[in-house]
Amino acid sequence: MAHHSAHRGPQTSASQKRPHAPQPPRLKRSGEPLTSQPTAVRSKTASAGNTRSCNTLEFPAPLRDVNAYEKKRQVGKGTYGIVYLGADKITGDSVALKRINTEQEENGFPITAIREVKILKALNHPNVVILKEIVTSKDSGKVPKNVFMVFEYLEYDLTGILETREIRLSQDHIKSWTYQLLSGVHYMHKNKILHRDLKSSNLLVNRKGELKIADWGLARSWNKDMKHLTKTVVTLWYRPPELLLGNAQYTPKIDMWSVGCIIAEMFRRTGFLKGKNEAEQLELIFQTAGHPTPDGWPDIDSTCPEWKNCKQKPDELLPRKIAEKLKAPPVANPGWMSDNAIELIDKLLILNPTDRMDAYTALDVDYFFEDPMLKKAAKLNMKFSVPSMHEWEARQEQEKRMEARRAQEASMRNGGGNRPRPPPR
Repeated sequence: MAHHSAHRGPQTSASQKRPHAPQPPRLKRSGEPLTSQPTAVRSKTASAGNTRSCNTLEFPAPLRDVNAYEKKRQVGKGTYGIVYLGADKITGDSVALKRINTEQEENGFPITAIREVKILKALNHPNVVILKEIVTSKDSGKVPKNVFMVFEYLEYDLTGILETREIRLSQDHIKSWTYQLLSGVHYMHKNKILHRDLKSSNLLVNRKGELKIADWGLARSWNKDMKHLTKTVVTLWYRPPELLLGNAQYTPKIDMWSVGCIIAEMFRRTGFLKGKNEAEQLELIFQTAGHPTPDGWPDIDSTCPEWKNCKQKPDELLPRKIAEKLKAPPVANPGWMSDNAIELIDKLLILNPTDRMDAYTALDVDYFFEDPMLKKAAKLNMKFSVPSMHEWEARQEQEKRMEARRAQEASMRNGGGNRPRPPPR
């Protein structure tokens, strides 16, 4: 491991010393909940000469009207609404407008949106997307029909990049984005937040090469005493084995499994563990990472209630094949998959969450100190042939190509044009 005290050759100068993983700023004192407290301000009714200060509560300012922004085009679609590219009508600045669907909610406003706003208002990190404000339509009634979360706009998401073959990636991109992702996750976990839906489409990238973690609808504050957390979180391909085995008292290590899957996906330009359902996903994990053993995961019986349905006889246990599976087709550039890169992914995909590598340790692994050396975002070549691309847009492009191909095949079956087929003799 990178932090071991093994001899590394000649002594380096002070400027060449290996950096330590960064310590993120703390949001609150340890154990203090992430809540938005109203700010105490001096009362306007206090007399100028009064030495006693009278405090009142400062309430949030009225929300701006959605008409402050121009909607340009749709760039995404999720469970809780549509995402548009927009522009501030005064400054012209591009923004992402995420529409919150309030009409389908019994309580008027989705709890996921409330949680997302609360967490994003508390977080402040270069690798976390910025929530600028909330805007609403001036409808009558208690709950407006149109409520938008206004985010900074980033031109790409990682899925859009990986699925667009015209975009040429380098080792520099993969290494920098891996480090940026780990930096954001370390900050999040240090501040006791679980994301619970890390996947490539939730990682945004701008033309400056900066990667930012987005879509915090499933995120929540966390502490080790929580015993009954929601098990149906994390998109299937990125879901760790403890969730698939029914563990409801999980830890930030669930996000680390997702990070391992994402890094593998960057090297392969396609998902690493692509199951169609939970049973198949679990089987894929076992075929890749091997079966759990009593030595490797001692408390699996007590923490994972579904394990009793999956237990294997000792002579039927599958071995661990992470390195072999990572190098198997369709890996885009096998030479990029160095031993240190494989070691990083391998330690993020350890079955037992207790032994799975955390983000702080991952930031200091050998992979970031081998050639090519880690580059800052500003040093990345971001002159992509496609000016912007997100998952939803990539899917639309794929559908257009499939429709064109089907039309071409139908035309060929009809004799190469619109001529009707001759009647059968």
